[in-house]
Amino acid sequence: MKSLYCTADRIGIETGGGIVTRNELEALRSISEEVMVISADDIAPAKFYQPASPFLEDYFALEQIKERHFDLAHFYGGCFGHTIKWLKGKGTKVSYTVAAHDRKLSIEEFARLGIIYPFPNISDDALFNIYTEGIRLADVVIFPSKKSAEAKSDIGCENVVHIAHGVNLPKKVKPIPRSFDVAYIGQCGPDKGLIYLIQAWGILNYPEARLILAGVGTETLEPFIRQFTNKGIFVLLGRVPDVAAVYNACSVYVQPSVTEGFGIEILEAMSYGRPVIASEGAGAAELVDDSIGFIVPIRNEKAIAEQIEWFKSNQDKIPEMGQNARKKARNYTWSRIRRKYAKLFSSL
Repeated sequence: MKSLYCTADRIGIETGGGIVTRNELEALRSISEEVMVISADDIAPAKFYQPASPFLEDYFALEQIKERHFDLAHFYGGCFGHTIKWLKGKGTKVSYTVAAHDRKLSIEEFARLGIIYPFPNISDDALFNIYTEGIRLADVVIFPSKKSAEAKSDIGCENVVHIAHGVNLPKKVKPIPRSFDVAYIGQCGPDKGLIYLIQAWGILNYPEARLILAGVGTETLEPFIRQFTNKGIFVLLGRVPDVAAVYNACSVYVQPSVTEGFGIEILEAMSYGRPVIASEGAGAAELVDDSIGFIVPIRNEKAIAEQIEWFKSNQDKIPEMGQNARKKARNYTWSRIRRKYAKLFSSL
């Protein structure tokens, strides 16, 4: 079988999209004789001296496959309507992974912070219809969570399956530290809901406990933090070469997302034996129950503060909840998830 793997992400980089694409590609290669790969660097408009545009990425992807035949093509993210339409016309079976955010909530959150929404292909109805055409044309659409799959009605796709993202289970994890610290790892976009975690930490105003914020851009957050609170101890790490150090340093992990297709950091924290506080907006919150943590409403700094305070007041319960979290994470190892991908690809 000859296959195509196409994504607007950079495969293999240590972000959610990079990790997922690496594992999807490995699964596709396990059942294919030959796989052609197109990723972000192959279709970046800047490479062709053109302005950034997801619609141009679609055009450049199509130009690279017109002389080829594929039995199966899988897509992750991006905009590939014209490419998929051409493939379908040639009899190619198509699958598509969509880690969709809630479109309305995303736009609202930018507005609440007074930030201009930078994605007209999402906010404009006509452009959004074009942007999602390839998803509707796919033979099957993979959503990583039930929360993400709620976008199917907005997009208009029907043949949907649910395959969660996975995790590489660390062989060894450090015990819960004696000091009480809380952590977050990820980007700083409005969708991530960091403002609510920051405000929660200010409410608590612990004299010694730290809130550790890691991920690209977090090193620049001090002015933003002081705009909303002048209380609490914050550690701003920016991009970290080894996320294990962050997970091992904290007692509890918090994911305050307003909307997020999955939130792979929740599963990573669980794999390191850390209990989790997750907002309802994060798709991976569906993995969290009261044996491993708490789910809180979106945009609710008081609820986040209450659950952090519960953990601080009940630190004797943290190790057992962390062990439960790690045990549950074993059900979502990438080796298991890759087998699910491969089974789906084979069925097409």
